[in-house]
Amino acid sequence: MGKHTATPAILFFGFLLVIGASSSPSFSADGIDQKSSLRAGLSLFSSGGSFQLGFFNLGVPAKRYLCIRFNRGNEKPVVWVANRDSPLNGSDGILRFGGDGNLVLVDKAGNIAWSTNLNSSTGGNRVARLLETGNFVIHDAGRVLWESFDEPGDTLLPVMKLSINTKTGASKHLTSWKANDDPSPGKYSYRLVVEKLPTCVLLEGSKLKFTPGMWNGVRFTGSPFHNANNFFNSSVVSSGDEVYYSDSLIAGTSSSRLVLTPTGELKRYAWSDEGDSWTVLWTVPWECQDYGQCGPYSTCTVSDYPHCRCLRGFRPKSQEDWSQGNCTGGCVRNTALSCGASDGFRPVVSVKLPELLNATVTTNMSLEDCRARCANSCNCTAYGSGDIRKGGRVCVTWEGDLVDIVNFTFNGQELFLRVADANSDPTSSYFQSKKRKRNAAIFGAVGAVTGMALLLLCGIWMKKKMTRNTLNGKTENPREIADGDDSDLPFFDFRTVATATENFSVDNKIGVGGFGTVYKGVREFMNEVKLMVNLQHKNLVRMLGCCVRDNEKMLIYEYMPNKSLDNFIFDEIKRGELGWRMRLDIIVGIARGLQYLHHDSRFRIIHRDLKAGNILLDNAMNPKISDFGTARIFGADQQTDNTCRIVGTYGYMSPEYAISGIISAKSDVFSFGVLVLEVLSGIKTRGIYRPGDPQVNLASHAWKLWQEDRCLGLLDPIVTTCPERELLRCIQVGLLCVQESPSDRPTMYEVVTMLTSENVLLPEPKRPGFLLLQCPTQSSSSTHQPFSPNETTMSVVEGR
Repeated sequence: MGKHTATPAILFFGFLLVIGASSSPSFSADGIDQKSSLRAGLSLFSSGGSFQLGFFNLGVPAKRYLCIRFNRGNEKPVVWVANRDSPLNGSDGILRFGGDGNLVLVDKAGNIAWSTNLNSSTGGNRVARLLETGNFVIHDAGRVLWESFDEPGDTLLPVMKLSINTKTGASKHLTSWKANDDPSPGKYSYRLVVEKLPTCVLLEGSKLKFTPGMWNGVRFTGSPFHNANNFFNSSVVSSGDEVYYSDSLIAGTSSSRLVLTPTGELKRYAWSDEGDSWTVLWTVPWECQDYGQCGPYSTCTVSDYPHCRCLRGFRPKSQEDWSQGNCTGGCVRNTALSCGASDGFRPVVSVKLPELLNATVTTNMSLEDCRARCANSCNCTAYGSGDIRKGGRVCVTWEGDLVDIVNFTFNGQELFLRVADANSDPTSSYFQSKKRKRNAAIFGAVGAVTGMALLLLCGIWMKKKMTRNTLNGKTENPREIADGDDSDLPFFDFRTVATATENFSVDNKIGVGGFGTVYKGVREFMNEVKLMVNLQHKNLVRMLGCCVRDNEKMLIYEYMPNKSLDNFIFDEIKRGELGWRMRLDIIVGIARGLQYLHHDSRFRIIHRDLKAGNILLDNAMNPKISDFGTARIFGADQQTDNTCRIVGTYGYMSPEYAISGIISAKSDVFSFGVLVLEVLSGIKTRGIYRPGDPQVNLASHAWKLWQEDRCLGLLDPIVTTCPERELLRCIQVGLLCVQESPSDRPTMYEVVTMLTSENVLLPEPKRPGFLLLQCPTQSSSSTHQPFSPNETTMSVVEGR
């Protein structure tokens, strides 16, 4: 088990000691039978050494408990306590089988402090064993009679269940400790409930404090970060009268645990073999996760302040209360529903779906039929899908108030809200006008693609050529370039694209990308088609399809109304719209997208041209990585590659790539670090000039400020409020990413952890990689100057 090289010696030592205590030849190092026992001061270890069972005090020396704890690192957290309410006084205690076949814990006077409370039985050959999962079980001839996993404490381990019996109401749930040194049951509980759809609730006594939302077949709708680091798979299973929730570790990943703290917080921990420590992945509740804090018909958004906002078409029920910070009264409609043909539906995207108290769930119903059901009921206020898996057919309709809606930057769901005027929002005809929606998407997508160097057309040239080809009636053969690749990518008819863009009018162009206004070559085009059809992530731009006519090739992407990130962070006016929370969300979103490319996607992909101009922003300012024409696919075990074809943008290129053509995931990490510093400062990587210092750039400037202990001065002065610890952490992460040596730079997996967990200790950054390039001129001058046109993607062929 990784670094635990001392485990065999420990196991052997425990074995000898307990043998001496019990004089039983049938004793095993991981368990006891009806002829052996475990005394205070001794321990059992699971077969792989991951868990230890023994007698421990938990901060109060006079009180001892029979505990299971992780046998890892210095902390060794306790995951289960047998005698929570009945500590042993002093150091004496013994665990053994009683005469009735129960496992009992007795003190020095023979008083029973804890028992498994099984039905009495003196027969058989019962054995109690500590398993490598952390489960302590009693079995008889292979039949499990009792297990500690059936009596949870404050910790949920992988394969352990939170369950409820739908017939009897019996529940297996977490209960907090009273205090960190007192494991007796506290006032908080976290349990699975099944009323209409499975969900979990965090209760303070009987008061609902937090719910992660309903289970949608993949995750709870209010927990987009549920498995952000891909440690485990989660499932909710219905088996007979029992419904249970459980996590299972993904092969090759480290341990994980979910803990309900004495203060009523849920903390998800993961073990880091490299750091030899436990890392907090996330904690709930946090901002926007206290149940119903914004009241009906409103959303809570962490990145906004105040957090509460009325849904579009609604206003605060009491403006006075809202102005005083009390939003629990919620919002009311500006215009009442008519319950007629004028009513329609507006999608509210990327949210936690409302509480299910006033909802109706119907299985085996498509989303389109769900809409019809809601439209035909005057009391229906919204509808959505209860199962987001492919082919999922669970309809959820709400009547009355919609409560506990939360906005997320990724992994949220879509809620279809009933509105008074169907014509006020073009998306209200979501299902009735699919053709119009597709054309509208193409219209916006083609415009957006020009702005990210993906549509690659010259407005005037394309307009003339398109008109000529249309008049000549040339046929289209979109599969010609598919190279036999049987992908699921939709091919759009060229005439449809031309109509949607008004014959590629220059007025419909949003911008011009790094490759200019001409088409990419076949290599880049096919590279992007093959990559993007297989990439699906909230922080990657989504390809809608492509179109080919003769030698003209176009990629159609989803419309990004806020264009690219550089339009905001480098604009004197627009960058004022980016507050601290929004900048941090953008940084984390980009990091998650890169983590997906490097670690979690079907292919291992190195982007090679990550920059502000290739980060697109949707209507909620969520970042999405774009432009994969120059990306490189790596094999599963491949770490680096070499190329003579240097493609990317100076200023963002890592030194080893720009100079020697060495490609690795750390090349993207370097670019990400530059991007982090740009987002924080609002300064282009080559936007700093110091006379006599040709090597100065944003990374070296940040490094200088860091060394002088005044790096807070890096923050864009237009940002008026910012938590100092969060800013320092982001700057440190940025500097770690731009370190000179690729081996010193963190992986994107580590970057996401650093950015999302305050408990992770960050190493001190080393000197950034500086890159001095000669500015190409038409003269033979040998004057050296920094050359970094941030906006332009360069393609350079050079020997090494």
